[in-house]
Amino acid sequence: MKLSAARIRRFLQAPDPAIHVVLIYGPDHGLVRERADAIEAAHLGEVAGPFSQTLLNAADLKSDNALLQDSICAQSLGGGERIVRLKTSADQSAKAVKGLLSSLSEKALVPAALLLIEAGDLSPRSQLRKTVEQENHLAVAIACYAPGPGDLRQLALDEAKSNALNFDQGALEHLVERLPADRAIARSEIEKLVLYALNNKGGTIGVNDINAIITDAGDSNLDAFALAVADGDAAQADRLLGHAVLAGQSPIALLRALQRHVLRLYEAKAISENRGDVKAAMASLRPPVFFARQARFSAQLNEWPLKTLTLIGKHCLHTEIQMKRSGAMPENLLARLIIKIMALKPVL
Repeated sequence: MKLSAARIRRFLQAPDPAIHVVLIYGPDHGLVRERADAIEAAHLGEVAGPFSQTLLNAADLKSDNALLQDSICAQSLGGGERIVRLKTSADQSAKAVKGLLSSLSEKALVPAALLLIEAGDLSPRSQLRKTVEQENHLAVAIACYAPGPGDLRQLALDEAKSNALNFDQGALEHLVERLPADRAIARSEIEKLVLYALNNKGGTIGVNDINAIITDAGDSNLDAFALAVADGDAAQADRLLGHAVLAGQSPIALLRALQRHVLRLYEAKAISENRGDVKAAMASLRPPVFFARQARFSAQLNEWPLKTLTLIGKHCLHTEIQMKRSGAMPENLLARLIIKIMALKPVL
């Protein structure tokens, strides 16, 4: 059974005792860990003993076919609730989980622990995901998708408010642009920023505070990728994509950076066509275009027609939908998107 967003919140606070298998999956690895930890804490309670948790991975199950069922049925040496956490990817553990659910359904096993499965991004065709979602009484699946700008904005606002801080004009959007599409990493970055700004005059977080704290190679690569695509530099965009994949950077993060950049180009283009002033259009954006990139942004603004920017935005949205619904590798979908955008580049 797949839980809706509203039911996920309730389940995290009070897991249903009738559920024996929980699959948490998705591209937001930070949120996967965060929700797994929340379910474990709620299931074990405050008096969890030293033998209340068993950790397994896909390799463990491959070497011992009975290990998963034995682990679920084992009683805690110290008494109390137990949890088994299985870390896997793709469909490596699908067969073992299917066998376990079949035995539980037939009441051939008496479970003594909750099985908590942490997986990566699983397509709708994933056998592991299908196995759990099709079981309506014993198992639930919880999806963890990459946070959007609205989610990141709310994270930042909540953390600032809890520390009696607020954001200066344009600072919040400036922060959101630089946060990665991973909830746990984004939360960590926001906490560092808040700690840095605790003694600020007036309790205000400004753009300078954000630039001082949230500037790393990942952010630079996201911006560089978006700029390269908008420049029409296919070779550079492909190189940056390759480096990002090798570094373990999320393709969805690269796509989101490109979407944000295209949206800013669209906004500025619409204003410049209305007012006939490119500089004024760029100056109206919030946050403002970073001074070191103003020349490139202006050149891109002059090169791309408004209708083409609209079409690119649609291609980006379609690619994001494919990343979430199809079984294709996200980096391959992103590479195809680059090719589509290059084909739209105006010939000067």
